Formats: sequence, C-alpha cells, structure tokens
Amino acid sequence: MRKSGHFGRFAALTAGAVFVWAGEVAADTYKLKIGAGHAPVAAWIATIRDHFMPRVADRVAKETGHKIEWTEGFGGSLCKLNECLEAVESGILDVGSPATPFSPAKLMAYNFAYFVPFGPADPRVAYKAAAEAYSKTPRMPAFLEERYNQRLLGITTIGNYGLATNFEWKTVADLKGRKIAAAGPNMPWLQGTGTVAVQSNLNEAYTSMQTGVYEGWVMYQEGITSFKLQEILKQYVDMDFGALHAGLLTVNRDTWKTLPANVQKIMEEEGNAWSQTTANVAWDRQVAAKKILDGALKTSQATMEMKQAWAKSLPNIPKQRLEEINKVGQPGEVVYAYIKALKAAGHVFPRDWEAER
Repeated sequence: MRKSGHFGRFAALTAGAVFVWAGEVAADTYKLKIGAGHAPVAAWIATIRDHFMPRVADRVAKETGHKIEWTEGFGGSLCKLNECLEAVESGILDVGSPATPFSPAKLMAYNFAYFVPFGPADPRVAYKAAAEAYSKTPRMPAFLEERYNQRLLGITTIGNYGLATNFEWKTVADLKGRKIAAAGPNMPWLQGTGTVAVQSNLNEAYTSMQTGVYEGWVMYQEGITSFKLQEILKQYVDMDFGALHAGLLTVNRDTWKTLPANVQKIMEEEGNAWSQTTANVAWDRQVAAKKILDGALKTSQATMEMKQAWAKSLPNIPKQRLEEINKVGQPGEVVYAYIKALKAAGHVFPRDWEAER
C-alpha cells in the first residue's frame, strides 16, 4: 500500500513529501491494490468492483476526508486462483478475494460448506447460515489473522450446485465411468456414483469440455451461463447439492494497521454489506440462469428420493472433514455449526448429518 498526505490549501515541501494544511485535520490518500483469481464475470468479483470498492471510496471521502485509490488486479493479473491467499498475506495485494476451494489445505476449515452436501438451494439462506457459523466459531477469523496475516472483511456465497453434462442420463447408474469435473472440496460428492472425478476450475472449463478432458461438471447454474458452458452441454439436473459459501474478502494486516480507525470501520461495514449483496446477486443470477438453461438444455429437478439415494451412497463427509480439519489445527467445529444453523433455519437434509456425528 502507498499512502500520500495532504492537509488543506497551503503547501509546504518537507523531506520530499507534500503537505497541505487544512486546520488540524489530516487528509490522506491510501492507494490500495485489490484483486482475485477470477474475473468480474463471476458474481462475487462483480460485486467487489461495483459495490464494495465504490462504496468504500465514497464513504471514506464523505465521512473522513481521506481518499481511497484502488488499483484493480482481477482475472489472475496479480494472483492466480490458488495464489490469492498468499498474495494478501505477503502484501502483493492489500485487499483480495481468496477462493477457498483452490487453497484446500491452507483453507480447509473455510471450505466447510462443501463438506455438507445437499444444503439449501437459496444462496441467501446459505449466506446467513455461514455467517452464523463464523459467529459461533470465533477461531475462524482469528486463524486467518494469526496464520495468514490477513483480516476477514466478508464472505462470498454462490448458487445451488447441480450436475451439468454433455450427455443425457436418467439414473445414477448411467454416470458410471464418466469423467466429471469438480472444484476440489466437492469432489467427494461424486463418491459412490462410479464416476471419474477430475479437479478443474471455471477458467478452463469450456476448453476442457470441448477437448474431452471431462464430460460434465458439478456446477451451479450461474457458473454455467456466465462462462457460456450451455453452448457445449446437453443436460442439467438440479441435484440441490446446495448453494455454498465459497470465498473470502480479506485485507492484509500490515495494511490494515496503517488505516485510521474510521476508515477501518467503513471497510468492515461495507465488507458485511458486500457479503449480503453477493448472496442477493447470486440468487438473482440463479433465477435468470435457470431460465437460460431451461431454454438451452434438457433440464430436470432431482426428486427427494434421488437425493436421498445419492446422499446415502456417500461417506460421512462432515464427520470425516471435522476430524481432518482438527488434525491440522484448524477449527473443525465450524462444520457442525453450519449444519446446526441450516437446520435452525428450517432446512431439511436428505440425510441427517448431525445425527450421524
């Protein structure tokens, strides 16, 4: 981060810096680099650019007299998908959006929503439950500060996951031997189906599907339409694997310490507002994407019986991940905090993960 200062109208040159006096109130310009591995075509990046950044800048100018100047580095220009956690940690980025699926070891606990398959279809419900899980597990934000030198400002939520394929299928048995892509933490959702799981990401999905690297995606609807995957797909089955918390908005701690308290307060408030906005936008885009897919592909809704059979075929993923997270010194209890928050919100799982703890 670069900082410049001015204090009103009358300029004086001191040690190479320009100061302008305006009574006794100091007005500084804070130059912040902000970025992510995904491009603004992704809803959560679009809301950073269109909501978080301008609102922080506007409020800081109006309420504090200071100025924020953003330098953007989205779409992998300053960090690739699996590098953004480290980019914020080191200060390459002042503010960044680490995508939790692409740091599966370092951010194992922060992928907790992926470890609870068949969650809510509505990203707004998923966001509230995830926020509650963070609230009930204060070790989550503390761990980011202690281990990775960054402060949590907000969390991303993406839409409801289903199964998109370039072939048609009717039963789970039809999937046997097929190569299906997933982001990483949700690859265990494919266990028991007989599929060949392939780890991938949306940035490479179109080409990989065209060239036969894989034949389908465990993906949310808006992810499909934003990257135009419906052009090369044939079918989408809404499996209700769930809408998910899938990323963070963080600020480098060293940068954070240089910011005045009133600027920090604004960034925290706008981080919270951005989190809710992202969930709302995810819902709106999900509704719009469904209409596109219904017109472009063969689509269907999985029955509760199909979801129950699929869930029954899976290992006890929440329990397994709780144990794994705890072993690496991260707060594994967040997994069941999330499950409890969803159940309290009225969500009914096709398999009672909490009862099997």
